[in-house]
Amino acid sequence: MKQRLKFNGKQFRQGSYSSVMIVIVIAIVIVINLAASQIPSQYAQLDVTDNQLYSIGDQTRSMLSELTEDVEIYYICQEGSEDDVISKMLDRYADGSSHIKVTKVDPVVNPQFAAQYTDETVYDNSLVVVSGDTYQYIPYSDMYVYEMNYNTYTTQQTAYDGEGRLTSAISYVTSDDLPKMYILQGHNEAEISSTLEDRISKQNITTETLSLLTLEAVPEDCDILMINSPQTDLSETEAQYIIDYLDNGGKVFMTSTYTDTEMPNFDSILSHYGLAKTDGIVVEGNSNYYYPGYPSYLLPDFESHTITTDFTSNYRYVILPSAQGISVGDAPRDGVTVNSLLTTSDDAYSKVNVTSATTYDKEDGDIDGPFPLAVAVSETIESEDTTDETTADSTETTSDTEASQETEADQEEDKEAQLVYVSTSGLLDDTMNSVVSGGNYDFFMNAISWMSGETSSVSIDEKSLSYEALMVTAGSANMWGIVLIAAVPVAVLVIGVIVWVQRRRR
Repeated sequence: MKQRLKFNGKQFRQGSYSSVMIVIVIAIVIVINLAASQIPSQYAQLDVTDNQLYSIGDQTRSMLSELTEDVEIYYICQEGSEDDVISKMLDRYADGSSHIKVTKVDPVVNPQFAAQYTDETVYDNSLVVVSGDTYQYIPYSDMYVYEMNYNTYTTQQTAYDGEGRLTSAISYVTSDDLPKMYILQGHNEAEISSTLEDRISKQNITTETLSLLTLEAVPEDCDILMINSPQTDLSETEAQYIIDYLDNGGKVFMTSTYTDTEMPNFDSILSHYGLAKTDGIVVEGNSNYYYPGYPSYLLPDFESHTITTDFTSNYRYVILPSAQGISVGDAPRDGVTVNSLLTTSDDAYSKVNVTSATTYDKEDGDIDGPFPLAVAVSETIESEDTTDETTADSTETTSDTEASQETEADQEEDKEAQLVYVSTSGLLDDTMNSVVSGGNYDFFMNAISWMSGETSSVSIDEKSLSYEALMVTAGSANMWGIVLIAAVPVAVLVIGVIVWVQRRRR
């Protein structure tokens, strides 16, 4: 006779318990997965790359948190052809602000979409950033930096610039007023490299060349005037135009190159604020303040200022080749403040006899340091009270409140003139900039941001896909040379002798 199944037996109860537990575990896993899918990608995905390729920086996060206008990012790409880095970057932006919306557009399905924003041929993984009626197109080729490999004679990707381009574009489409920089020409000024031009453009600053020879003043729409190491002197009239511009609250960035030719008109702009160039070229006597083997290639200290904050907190360098010392006198008038930005060590000196000098050693006639090598000047320009004097006598017909309102309406706000002066054109040289992994250009962009009020200033470095240069001072190089050449071999020898002695005693 067949045995009947018992539903109340021990085996049945154990089986039921196991089945219920399996169902509960499956339910928990499903709930966890559903919850995890709602976690923003910056928390759910860990970026372990050396250069944080899949992350966004503090500047971008800050901008996204302060965003008040809706921005739509159109990701133009065929299905299955997505760039993984760009896709993850867009996720970070969408997670960073509720005002960011990312929409994918397949050019095969919608071939005419990009034509309303650009006449260029649009390739996969390009972006269009739109806010209201303002837009900016970012081609895929601009999000990567390419360089020629002369070993294989092929181009290769060396850096990723997607974050810099996208953050700049968002700032551009949401800004009402973008700064304009005029670059002075007509005096054999040092040229601005394409790399630096690109950095300026990414900061949403428009540029235009300027010749003051045919004008009667610096243009009214000039937010920043750049004077980059003229080789011949300005005319007296040009210098006066620039001084008048500053006296009206203008902003000027200046560099100079050592020359034994007198440039009194250029110098008059500096003397307007109590500044002067020291004779000769600065040489460092402290090996911790110059590039190995080149005592005139200076690695200065950073003084506390808005421009230098990023450098002092991140242990970065700026390199200044063949710089002159800056003499800072007493403030020529009330309201003028001069702050040193970059300074030498106490062991620095200025070698006066530059043309015939055969040694870096200090000689008779050389000028003792330390020296400022870059300064920031600010001057408060008090507004003139344009209130009609009759307003004060109109109390019989006008209430005190109305008179006060008229006074506030007629009173102009105070202005602030700003000037940054760096005593070498080497600050803006591509080669020098690469030696310190972009530090020189970052310093320049910080100065421009300070003068533009950081109202729409965005400057994000490219993320290297290869390597960054390691900056080692001459002092550090000497120390490690001693360690590797002397200390390590001596230590190995001592250990060997100790081991040999111990074995002999056995």
